[in-house]
Amino acid sequence: MKNKHKLKVRCMKCGKEWKKETEKDWSPDDFTSSLCNPCFREVVAPTIRRKQLKEGNFDCFGRTTDYCDQLECKYRTFCLRLSEKPERDSVSV
Repeated sequence: MKNKHKLKVRCMKCGKEWKKETEKDWSPDDFTSSLCNPCFREVVAPTIRRKQLKEGNFDCFGRTTDYCDQLECKYRTFCLRLSEKPERDSVSV
């Protein structure tokens, strides 16, 4: 089994930092950029919400906590997964 190493990640919008596991060995000064979950939702939500309305769904992306009754919405699974994902595992860009 390979060793897991940590890489620093910095949100390119708000500057928040966290670490994620990688296969590669990184130096303490190495980091990558991404978006933390709150910033990701803020950036993509307006676009997805417009698409939801065009498809006949509620414009609710990123507003739920753990339940969604919009079973036909193609963003449903992604939205629910995003709402339960721990902050340290923010979405990589």
